[in-house]
Amino acid sequence: MAKLPKSIVIEGRRYPTWGLSAKARKQLINLSLVDAHIAELQQRLAHHYVAREHYQLLLKDALPDPRRQPTAAETTRYFWQSVSKAWAQKHWPLSTPSLGLDAFESTSHFRQGDRVLCYVKGHGVVGWGVVEVDTHSTKRHVVWRVGVPTLDAALPAKILKEFSLRHPSRSSQALPSTADIEGLLSALATKAA
Repeated sequence: MAKLPKSIVIEGRRYPTWGLSAKARKQLINLSLVDAHIAELQQRLAHHYVAREHYQLLLKDALPDPRRQPTAAETTRYFWQSVSKAWAQKHWPLSTPSLGLDAFESTSHFRQGDRVLCYVKGHGVVGWGVVEVDTHSTKRHVVWRVGVPTLDAALPAKILKEFSLRHPSRSSQALPSTADIEGLLSALATKAA
């Protein structure tokens, strides 16, 4: 049985514990047990607050410095450029090493250095190139780095899952940063060889 204090104060009035009824003493024991549990919880909560501050500092150290300038590799953007089968049959394989962006629709968001992966509906990925700006004008074009020899040699949509990708759902859209783009480019280069 828990040890009771000599007296208790309730609502400003002092009661000696020896004069309390058995029912009142039982409630006093329950109250002291709850108070002890609250004190234990407060102590545990204080430990959790200290741990939280520690993890918050570790998180702050793990975050990138907002003042640091991103490297060229971090700023490279990759895009799908989806084209129709009719367009591809007319233009593929490309007879020139570059193609003006005006040949594609909705390409106003491309900037110099962007990587464009050409996707032909019904075939798959047929090539990729880098967006460059003409030095004598403001025209932009894609300089092709890799292209498959025929449309039948394209990387089909069914293997895009291997690279954490899906076929494009719009005519031009950014590739997700979580995709294995280097793996895709390597597989495309193998097909083009």
